[in-house]
Amino acid sequence: MAGQIHYEIFSRKTPQSGWVLQNALEDRDAAIAQARELLNARRAAAIKVTKEVFSDDTGEFRTYTVLTEGLPETRSKPKVASSAEPVCTSPQDLYSRHARETIARVLEDWLRRQGATVFELLHSPVLCERLDVSTNDLTHAIQKVAIPESEETGASIHEIMRRWTNLTDRALNRVIGDGRKKVFGDIDLSGDIAAQVARIGQSPERGYAFGGAVAKLMVADRSAGRKLMPLTRIAAAIVSKPELKWALDVIEMPLVELFARKGGLAEILGSDITLGQGLAFLTHMVSGEAIERLSQVDTGIGRALPPPPAHLEEFARLIRDGHFRDLRLQAFRNVLGELRGVKRLMPDNPVGEIDLLRAMALALTAGSQQQVEREDISDAFIERSKMLVSSAFVEGLTRGAPHCLEEIERLLWLCENVVGAANKKQAARWLLSALTAHRFETDLRDPKRPAAQRLQLLALLQRRISKAALGESDTEAAHTRLGQIGAQIAGDVQLLPQILKGSKSPLQRMAALLGLATGQSGPLGALSELAKAEIMKQLRAPDVRASLMEDPAALVRLKPLLVQAGLAA
Repeated sequence: MAGQIHYEIFSRKTPQSGWVLQNALEDRDAAIAQARELLNARRAAAIKVTKEVFSDDTGEFRTYTVLTEGLPETRSKPKVASSAEPVCTSPQDLYSRHARETIARVLEDWLRRQGATVFELLHSPVLCERLDVSTNDLTHAIQKVAIPESEETGASIHEIMRRWTNLTDRALNRVIGDGRKKVFGDIDLSGDIAAQVARIGQSPERGYAFGGAVAKLMVADRSAGRKLMPLTRIAAAIVSKPELKWALDVIEMPLVELFARKGGLAEILGSDITLGQGLAFLTHMVSGEAIERLSQVDTGIGRALPPPPAHLEEFARLIRDGHFRDLRLQAFRNVLGELRGVKRLMPDNPVGEIDLLRAMALALTAGSQQQVEREDISDAFIERSKMLVSSAFVEGLTRGAPHCLEEIERLLWLCENVVGAANKKQAARWLLSALTAHRFETDLRDPKRPAAQRLQLLALLQRRISKAALGESDTEAAHTRLGQIGAQIAGDVQLLPQILKGSKSPLQRMAALLGLATGQSGPLGALSELAKAEIMKQLRAPDVRASLMEDPAALVRLKPLLVQAGLAA
């Protein structure tokens, strides 16, 4: 996921010099190795590796220092940069991705009041005229850019503001003037869209002219969902035309902005769509092919992640066909952002919420394109798992369970699906609390159900706990508890004496005891140890030895169980 997380390598030639960027890599270990190579080769007095994490909230990168080695910095008097080359020098520079992200940040409130995106502002004469007369909003936006630039370069803030004001006026006047000159064409959605786009493509600045035509359709509505409709129609009409790929690239810009703006996602998905359903739809946009493959193996994946509505399915199809990579990236950011949030995905259905998260984790991981994406996915689900092991969620999960066994089943499902060592530990605490409760012991020792059925249930619970990847101590504690209850049930019904007296033949007696000793027909623990001890006695009994000698095939059948029980090699 280029741009989401990367690692930057800095070096200082001397303790007095400043940090200089040497390289940027996506692999943490490779970045650290390259930095240390600079230091070991004596090409730097000090090295530093930082982790750059893109924040959807601020639209900027947050920096975390990963490694610093070498000679300490010797501070010298800061020098004022007398001539700092500006980032943007012409109106065309404002159309770059970085510039549009900055405009979205500094004009966020104004754009929200207008119900518009940066793309629309940069291509709509109507919006440019509104911004031109919104003096306070424009001045404040320029200040938000000028002040950090002044602090970084040491240049006069008034000079920087004059430069940005001049550039802004030129950009606004350009769009307003081009609107009066009819530079921006019109697209009739009821006509031949591909032919109209091709005609606009003959313009010297086809991307700019086509953007103006698209902006006209978008400005007509304030809702992100309704703005999406004409983009869907145009994309569907031109996707099969290789010569119009440039137009798809233009359409992708407002699409990304619609998905990125605050509140826009709810408008796109619809007010009647829950957050869980919305994330399921977005997962289709990010990992549609992976969902199709996984659904063939596990139908539960398809049920948990239903196909998105038509207007989103079109974009999901285009992404699967290799288009709209930036849109996929934004949908990916949206999914991870919501997973890191505190909102419940399915407030009234905690079991279904776990099912959804499991399906999303599998689909996103299977559809991830780079290692850094898989790391982001893991981090997001660890963060979400913190909410799953909270007391409020667990209370809702176990509420309404008809009996204690159903409660245990739900807690086991939780243990199997949370990630992160701390979260696994907390989930295990909830499970152990339920296993050690008096209610659980009472229900399991209830003589109304056959003892064999209850013992097999305990054995099944032990096997599921082993697969839940809990900590070693928690797994052992749960196994011990289930083993204790199994021994109590066996004692209540005098199970071992019944097996010894009720078996029709010595071989049947051995088979029944081996089932208990290996954890197949009862839990491992105190009961299995008693069964092993009894098996050793039986192997020394004359009738058992005689039966095994008479039926060598029976010994062959029993030997794997003896090995599993640790009674044979």
